[in-house]
Amino acid sequence: MELLLPLINSGRCDGIAFCFIKLLRRMTLCIAQLRAAILMNQIKRKQFILEKLDSLGEVSVIGLSEELGVTSETIRRDLSYLEKSGEVTKVHGGAIKVQNIQEGSFAQRMDLNRQEKILIGQYAASLVTENDTLFIDSCTTTLIFASFLPLVKFTVFTNSSLIADQIKSKNNMAVVHVLGGEYNHTYKANLGIQTIEQMNDIHTDFTFVGVGGIDSDFGVMVKNLDEGRIAKKMLAMGRQKVILCDTSKFGQSGLMKISDINDIDIIVTDKKKNIHKQAIEAIYSDKII
Repeated sequence: MELLLPLINSGRCDGIAFCFIKLLRRMTLCIAQLRAAILMNQIKRKQFILEKLDSLGEVSVIGLSEELGVTSETIRRDLSYLEKSGEVTKVHGGAIKVQNIQEGSFAQRMDLNRQEKILIGQYAASLVTENDTLFIDSCTTTLIFASFLPLVKFTVFTNSSLIADQIKSKNNMAVVHVLGGEYNHTYKANLGIQTIEQMNDIHTDFTFVGVGGIDSDFGVMVKNLDEGRIAKKMLAMGRQKVILCDTSKFGQSGLMKISDINDIDIIVTDKKKNIHKQAIEAIYSDKII
């Protein structure tokens, strides 16, 4: 451009200068259009991510990468941007909505469908007899269930110190082992690979887990990856696999499948009518009590 200025100023090569300036304008326009297209793709991706979070409560980097046809690094950048804007909270392998933590605290979830959880807990506890061994995962329904366990000797393995306290405060005969790992304040539980590895050589009579959803097509689901891995391992290591859930969970999906319905021995639920419960019950009536 500096070489052309003398020519332009002298009045020569006006045609060359005009064509060059026109080319620059076109290039500037193309760059602007390209930036706008990239920005629009980012906006669409982020909107897609937020819609997924609204329906599922949690998303995974790998899942979003496959659905949107972009790299995992691109998804991680999108999630970082959304976290900085206060719309999501990044977790290991994905993200959850901020309001899921704020509005769905452990205390608030304890109060949700509490009467149904009490009925479920009372019945599920009646399945336990002296000298049984149990896996119990961490959730509000299993915490209530733990409060109704019989005052006999049995052995429990759990990743929840709340459940351990609940049992030992009422029954000194019970032997309770708390599985170690990284403590998650939101879920009031120890989670992670350390927790899972401690279960490798433990086989129990029963596994009791709470779930985020039961779907006739997708199976037994949870909405948190880390909790899901714990529950899946517990189910694999228990002889009698028992699901505790109220009827609001029937027909609900989730982020992670932890079991086929066929592999579950007992589903303890409440008596409320629910069209999804009835559909599943028609197929798996021998499992639901």
